[in-house]
Amino acid sequence: MKSNHVFDDFAKKQQLLEDEKLQMWFDHSLFTFQWWFGALLLIISIVIFIIFRKRNSTDRLLYVGTFTALLSSLLDLVGNSLGFFHYHYEVIPFTDNYFPWSISIIPVSIMFLLQVKPNTSPYIKALALSLIVSFVILPFLKFIGIYHPVHWKMYYSAPVIFIIYLIADYLSKKDRFTKLNEE
Repeated sequence: MKSNHVFDDFAKKQQLLEDEKLQMWFDHSLFTFQWWFGALLLIISIVIFIIFRKRNSTDRLLYVGTFTALLSSLLDLVGNSLGFFHYHYEVIPFTDNYFPWSISIIPVSIMFLLQVKPNTSPYIKALALSLIVSFVILPFLKFIGIYHPVHWKMYYSAPVIFIIYLIADYLSKKDRFTKLNEE
């Protein structure tokens, strides 16, 4: 079939780009200051979660954290694929998103905020997180050369983070879990 040929050609081109990306990662990213920074972000955020989590809420926090990691990774991949922004110095070369950001920093930050002052309005917490991410953390990541907005303004991230936090808050309050072996 003719269409299979098109897909095969595309797959070959894509593989060449992936090979080039991997070589570029080895030559220009691995063990740089930015790479170590990302590796430390991953490790420190996991340690912070382990130390400061509410032990009796671990399962619920991991449920929310997993959802948040998947959603932020998906949004990062879409933004990167559409050319809104891109990242340099990935910790893991096989992703198109900044792994420490979407897999650990955002989820751990949200899990931490869910635990702190649980009676505080989720809208206030969402607003605080979205402002800190948009106007402090992303500019810092841009300053050190990790984050590169192309067709994306820093303040575009504020409503995205705001909504992610509110969804996470909603999920953290769900009580309709039963054991799978119960009817």
